[in-house]
Amino acid sequence: MKQNSTEEALSYLYGLIPTGIKLGLENISSILRELDDPQLKIPAIHIAGTNGKGSTAAFTESILRAAGYRVGLYTSPHLTHFSERIQINRHPIPESELQGLIIRIRKIVEEQNIPTTFFEFGTAMAFLYFAEQETDINVIEVGLGGRLDATRLCAGTVSVLTSLSLDHTIYLGNTIQQIAFEKASIIKEGGTVFAAIGEEKGVLDVISKTARVKSARVKLLGKDFRVERTGQNTSSQTITFIDDEHRLEELHLPLLGDHQADNAALAIAACLHQVRSNGRELSEQAIRTGLGATRWDGRLEVVSTHPTVILDCAHNTDAVKKLTASARKLFSYARVILVLGMMKDKPTGEMLEILSGFGDLFFLVRPNQVRSEDPTRLRETLTRFGKPSEIVEPIPEALERVKQIAQPDDLVCITGSIFTVGETQQYLRDEPAFKISSSPPSYSHSDRRSLR
Repeated sequence: MKQNSTEEALSYLYGLIPTGIKLGLENISSILRELDDPQLKIPAIHIAGTNGKGSTAAFTESILRAAGYRVGLYTSPHLTHFSERIQINRHPIPESELQGLIIRIRKIVEEQNIPTTFFEFGTAMAFLYFAEQETDINVIEVGLGGRLDATRLCAGTVSVLTSLSLDHTIYLGNTIQQIAFEKASIIKEGGTVFAAIGEEKGVLDVISKTARVKSARVKLLGKDFRVERTGQNTSSQTITFIDDEHRLEELHLPLLGDHQADNAALAIAACLHQVRSNGRELSEQAIRTGLGATRWDGRLEVVSTHPTVILDCAHNTDAVKKLTASARKLFSYARVILVLGMMKDKPTGEMLEILSGFGDLFFLVRPNQVRSEDPTRLRETLTRFGKPSEIVEPIPEALERVKQIAQPDDLVCITGSIFTVGETQQYLRDEPAFKISSSPPSYSHSDRRSLR
C-alpha cells in the first residue's frame, strides 16, 4: 500500500462509508488490540444521548481546558472536514498526523483482515492520536447508541446522558426505554453518570437498573444538581448552576436555547466530579471562562443580521421542536424562510409537520449525501400542509435565491441535517457578508495539570 497525500488517505477512509453502520465491539477491539489498546491509556468523560451530546462535549472540553488540562475531543459527524472530529485543545488534527494515522491503521486492518466501518476506523484514529499526544483527559462523544458503539471501549469513570428521544430506531429500538438501555450502557463499572432524564416514563428505571448492575451512581439534573435560566438574548444567555456545594450565578453561555442550559449544567457537574476524583478542585473561574468561550457551530448559530440568518443541525423530531420553540422565543421577524435538507432515514413527516407551523416559505435542497431525501418528497408533504416551497437542490444556489428575496426583517433558518449546515458553512466562509470564524479560543496557563 502506498499513500502519498492526505487526499489519497482520506479517499481510502471515505471509501469505507458504503460498509454502512455495523454496531458491535469485536472488530474495533481487534484493531485497538493491535495498537496496544490506546483507549485505555487516557481517562475519558463519555457522553451519549439523542440530542445535545455534541454541545455537552464542547462545554466539557472548554471547562477542562480552561482549568489547564490538555484535552482530547472526539465528536461526529463533522461539518466541513474530517479533521474536526479529532481535536486536542480544540485544534483539529494536522493533515500530516491524519495521513500518518490512516496509513498505519489501514496496514493493520488489511494485514489482519479486520472488517472495518468508517466510524470504527475514525474512532481508532482518535484513541491512538490522543494516546501518542499524551492528552490529560479525553471527551468522547458516542456515535450511535452506546452499548455497541465503538467509543464504548474508552477508559474512565464519568459518563453523561443528555436528553433522550426516538431516533435511529432501526438500530436502537422502537421505544424510549429501549433507547435508554442502549445509551445507558456506557455507564462505567463503579463510575458516576450525570443524566438529564426528562419526563419519559420508565427511563429513570432503566438507567437506575443499569447503574445498579455496574455498582455506579446516578446524578440527576433537577434533583442532584440544578440549573436556572436567568437571561437570554439573540447572542448569549446566562444561567445559575446549583448543587449541594455550589451556587454559581451569572454564568455566561454563548450557545442559545433553553436546552443548552441543561447541557451546560451536565458539563459543569461532570467536570466538578472528574477533577475532584483526581484530588483537585475545579475553580469557579475555570468554569466561567470555559463556558463563556465554548464554541459549537451550527446550533442556533446566528451568522448574519438584517435579515437574521441562523444555522441549526436539527435532524430529528425532538431537535426540531427545540429549534422552533427557541427561535420563536429569541427572535422577532416578519416571516420565516427555511432552507431545508433532510436525510431519508429520519421521521421527515413529523419534522415537516412541526416546521410547517413555523416556516412561511421553504427552499428544499439535497445535501451531497447518499442518504439525502429527495426534495420532491419533502415538497409533496409540505403541499399537504399548505406551505409554499421551491426545489433548488444545490445548497449554494438555494442560498443565492434566499439572498435575492429575503427582507431585513425576515428570519432565515437553514436546517434539517448536519450535512445541510456543513455545506452551508462551506459556502458562507467565502461570503463577505457572513464570515464564520474558525479560530479556537485559547487560554494561557503556566502549568499543565495531569488527570492521570
